[in-house]
Amino acid sequence: MNLHPVDVTGTALQPAGVSLRAAVLSVGSELLLGDLTDTNATWVSQRMRELGIEVRHHLAVRDDIDEFVDALRWLCERVHVVLIGGGLGPTADDLTREAVAASAGVDLEHRDDLEEAIVQRFASMGARMAPQNLKQARIPRGALALDPVGTAPGFALTIPGDDVATRVFAVPGVPWELKALWDRDVAPELLALAGAGATLTRLLHVVGKGESSVAEQVEPIVEGREGVTLSFLAKSEEIQVRLTVTAEDADTARASSQPLVEEVVAALGPAVAGLDEESLEDVIVRLLGQTGTTLSTAESATAGGISARLARVPGASHGLLGGVAVYDTDAKHRVLGVSQELLESQGPVSGPVTDALARATRERFGADWGLAVTGVAGPGTQNGLEIGTCFWALTHPDGNTEVHHGRLPGDRGQVIARLGTAALDLLRRRLLEQL
Repeated sequence: MNLHPVDVTGTALQPAGVSLRAAVLSVGSELLLGDLTDTNATWVSQRMRELGIEVRHHLAVRDDIDEFVDALRWLCERVHVVLIGGGLGPTADDLTREAVAASAGVDLEHRDDLEEAIVQRFASMGARMAPQNLKQARIPRGALALDPVGTAPGFALTIPGDDVATRVFAVPGVPWELKALWDRDVAPELLALAGAGATLTRLLHVVGKGESSVAEQVEPIVEGREGVTLSFLAKSEEIQVRLTVTAEDADTARASSQPLVEEVVAALGPAVAGLDEESLEDVIVRLLGQTGTTLSTAESATAGGISARLARVPGASHGLLGGVAVYDTDAKHRVLGVSQELLESQGPVSGPVTDALARATRERFGADWGLAVTGVAGPGTQNGLEIGTCFWALTHPDGNTEVHHGRLPGDRGQVIARLGTAALDLLRRRLLEQL
């Protein structure tokens, strides 16, 4: 027998044989004013796709109750699932509870269990709870409460439609709270609703190659493969090759995609700096551990960005000893002892100075590897050097230094990001040779 997927109340969400369609509705005037970037919608779409759910719409709505209700009703006419992010705080501009209740034609009700959870949450933090926080204990009548992980409870409610119903999930907009409620409450219910089937994207991080060059190598390999979608994402620091496959579950999708991933990796060679969630920085921290070696940095143009990228990786302290940002020309002499004569004769952005910085930071920190960068990021030229002129140097454990240079394209931010990646990729390749 063909059964219609239903929500926890038993209400049909979609006709049999039709894949779940979903939408993400982000709440907050700050999103439309450009004060914040909506990273939640991207993250939720990725998670939906993994469950085999097709996201049809991303909408952002300002803090206006009428516009909020109109947007939600419009979505409910088109999709089976709506995830609302934000608008669950205690202030007057937090309108998600009211908007969902109005869309469903129900009242708000105070929940004593939610009030107790909120009170206990503040008590655990040793913080005073303002009276307006009690507003967060009111949710639409009939809704399933999602206990707070911060101070804002979420909820889920089915809104009936003319033909099928829409399951609405309301979760906080704070990213870590949204992700926690997704993992604990939303994803398990959606997995049951969606049934069998999962879509998985395998991600290859490629550095040192242009998008067209990568496509030229990868497209012939993927062409004609059933059930595989190929796409590319060009970022300042890398090209992402995205191989999307669908199978009955995530484990099967990963297993079936592995031979293709290995074939693409073999074609691109050492330009593949990481796979899936493992970024270039992750790989370097792992390789430092595997080789039992340590690193220090000296950064001019990137001003500490390289060490910051590495430090975001858990376990970085086992390989990264430290670094110095010697942005100013005189700081290169005062802090790391680069000779004034060398700075004056070669210029602060030059191969010899970058060489000296790499050697100096390695010696100062007692590291095995010393990594240094200098460059002209803009907005103007420097000492006759064009914007994008960059040098990166790596001093090896044996004391020898190799220096590279290039003209990196892009605006100031892109040049800085690409310089950091070029330096880190040089280190990655040399670490691989140590294995």
